[in-house]
Amino acid sequence: DAFDVVAPSLPGYAFSERPHQSGPWAAHDLWAQLMAGLGYERFGAYGSDFGAGVTTDLAWRCPDRVVGICVTTASDIATPYPLPATDELSDAERDFLARQAAWDEEEGGYRHQQRTRPQTLAYGLNDSPIGLAAWIVEKLRAWSDCADDVERRFTKDEILTLVTLYWATETINSSMRDYYERRHHQEFWRQPRYISAPTMALMFPHDFPFPREWVERSYNLRRWVEIDRGGHFSAHEEPDLVAAELRAFFRDLR
Repeated sequence: DAFDVVAPSLPGYAFSERPHQSGPWAAHDLWAQLMAGLGYERFGAYGSDFGAGVTTDLAWRCPDRVVGICVTTASDIATPYPLPATDELSDAERDFLARQAAWDEEEGGYRHQQRTRPQTLAYGLNDSPIGLAAWIVEKLRAWSDCADDVERRFTKDEILTLVTLYWATETINSSMRDYYERRHHQEFWRQPRYISAPTMALMFPHDFPFPREWVERSYNLRRWVEIDRGGHFSAHEEPDLVAAELRAFFRDLR
């Protein structure tokens, strides 16, 4: 089960150029162009967090080329739009939305800041390596399956490499723009859509798992996997498990 792996960097994140205009970033169009330029007429896609949003958009816009996709927990997956009435939701979905609201109240300060006043925050983080490290490491600790000991999942070298990538390239500011653009240009994402490409969902317990029926509202869900360990940074925390599931899913979609 050998596959070629193409791992692009999202616009504005460390290795990629900063966007030069506002508005929803068409990273999915860039990915489609990239794969065509590399000679791949058909391909599968995997993403978590914002990467899952790009993967979703790619499958939505290029259904003839994308053979299948994989998304993970707490990802930027397609939200049913318009949102079903409360009495149309399952108990698990209502509980999920309540937990999501409670999580956002307790943990979502970073997101609100980056969606509303990212420039103010960016000056401080871009000017202080200690501030930048604190901003990043706090999330590595809070969102990974590390039992509050971040070095159970990330070595000091890995942490310092990640912080240095943002520091040396001065891209903490441009990475935050994703949040701002999505808040102020919601018309792109707030429209009815259904992803017809075969989809696998990987659920990790120390992230924020979605109910299965929530995912099925927007995706052609073919494979549902609940893994017993791992958190938000699943591909880093459990690379062997993720790779095995990707092989199993895409094996029949060649």
